Amino acid sequence: MNNNIRLYPLFLAASNGHAWITVFFLYMSQNLSLDQVIQLSAVYYLSVFVLEVPSGYFSDRIGRRTTLMIAAGALVTSHCCFIIGGNYWWFAAGQFLLAAGIAMQSGTDTALHYDSLKALGRETEYAGREAKAEQWGLIMLAIATLSGGALGLIDLRLAYVFSLLSAIIMAVLVWRFVEPVHADETTALPQSFGSVVLSCLVKLREPLLGWIFLVVIVLYALAHIVYEFYQPYITLLQLPLLAASSYAPLISGVVISISMFGGAIGARASIAWQSKLGLIGVLAVAMLMQLGIVAAMAIAVSPLVLALVCARNFPMALVHAPVRAAIAPRIERGQRATYLSLQGLSERLFFALLLLGLASGLEKGAPIAESTLLGILTSTLWIGIGMAVALFIFAGRIQRVLKTSLQVES
Repeated sequence: MNNNIRLYPLFLAASNGHAWITVFFLYMSQNLSLDQVIQLSAVYYLSVFVLEVPSGYFSDRIGRRTTLMIAAGALVTSHCCFIIGGNYWWFAAGQFLLAAGIAMQSGTDTALHYDSLKALGRETEYAGREAKAEQWGLIMLAIATLSGGALGLIDLRLAYVFSLLSAIIMAVLVWRFVEPVHADETTALPQSFGSVVLSCLVKLREPLLGWIFLVVIVLYALAHIVYEFYQPYITLLQLPLLAASSYAPLISGVVISISMFGGAIGARASIAWQSKLGLIGVLAVAMLMQLGIVAAMAIAVSPLVLALVCARNFPMALVHAPVRAAIAPRIERGQRATYLSLQGLSERLFFALLLLGLASGLEKGAPIAESTLLGILTSTLWIGIGMAVALFIFAGRIQRVLKTSLQVES
């Protein structure tokens, strides 16, 4: 178990070597039409949607190490498909395997971390260690995206070669893990997928878990609205350097890399902020930050706002470890990965529905003009404010739950 704890930050770093993020659209566009590229994006999101919760159940039933080995294998094979590339079906296979790898890892990695600490009676260290591991993961993601952008200036495939090497290192580290075993948590595991999912949904009736579940969904949507629209926002700035297509991979890499370094700072600060502000205070600060970024983008198209856009990962990283530390001890071992996968699925589903709702108000075929983009961002801002106010009205009750329930570091 000590080996798991020692290797976990290295594993999380290796698993975040996603250099392809900065070039995937450009790379596929070189070989395929726009409608095919959009179809392949749908393949990815649909695959994640289908696999997210079943992968958590698989992890709870079969084991953390086995699930992570499958995740690493899927990522290695995915990157090989992209490197071969050339036609639609290679890319489709790559997208499906990429989704499978990410879905299989989602929730299982942090569940293995908590399980390993619990097996040694050191679960009180989880929040601090998870924050440190998250920090290293985001630093690696920053390095990977910057490297992917630079390598893309030479050949877009090289970003996938970088990701392939990172996934191979991930597989080696997972091979060295051992499966955490807990005598007090391995009996009476639910026997069916439906019963596990139902048990997880019942958990949401607990005030603290249900409240966290909803707050994180809203935070996720606000953060991803910024990510979804930052590229057209940059285009509307019409800065000469940013408009140079030959530098597009590097520019994208720089913007994403700065964002990830900001996330690493947030992860490092998360436990200290929680100790001063408490869990609810940290979530409130993160919500205000995300709303502030969306508000700045909605007010005007300005180069000054880019600095805030680059800070979008700070709030999410700030809440990652405190939220996981609040959830983990309240969910049984046989449901932990499934619950976290259900959280991830709900975040993506809500965001997809939000995008569909925003798109329904647009004129079909209309270009992305400044007024259109600002209208989308303004609508998102008011939706976010409304949901945030509704959620934090109940913050006092949740604070009382925190004081009387299981110990959470604050």
